[in-house]
Amino acid sequence: MRSSLVDSSVIIEALKGNPVAKRLLQSIENDPKFINPIIFSEVLFVFLKLVTGKSYLTLRGNPEAIEKHRDKLEKVYLYLRDNFSELPLTEEIEEKAFEFILNYGLLPNDALILSTAKFYGLALVTLDVDFSFPASSEGIALITGDSFGETERVVQKD
Repeated sequence: MRSSLVDSSVIIEALKGNPVAKRLLQSIENDPKFINPIIFSEVLFVFLKLVTGKSYLTLRGNPEAIEKHRDKLEKVYLYLRDNFSELPLTEEIEEKAFEFILNYGLLPNDALILSTAKFYGLALVTLDVDFSFPASSEGIALITGDSFGETERVVQKD
């Protein structure tokens, strides 16, 4: 049994019905699964944008737009709370994340996610290829769509 930190890319894509993401979650369904506050925030943020069709600028300060989707948002919130344990960020995680930003060019959220996996000794379950080299260099096990012989790139960054 392996404990895993599940990246927002997997959770969001699974919620959208992506078969690769769903298989990733099924492959670890009996294992301890974790998120951190960054992953929690990213999932809710992206989900809000998806269900409302609005940009964050439109959503900010607009509780009416969010209220229309309260039931869906509550389901996602409960899904996160019921299926994942949340790990706190620490000063040590933040310091390591800063190193990852400098050494690997990771964006801050990705650096915090990777440093959380390293700090707690967890595998990282992700569809984000940006983690490949840094995770390998840091000795962090990755569980990706490629674990099933699939190379679908779900998360693309410019």
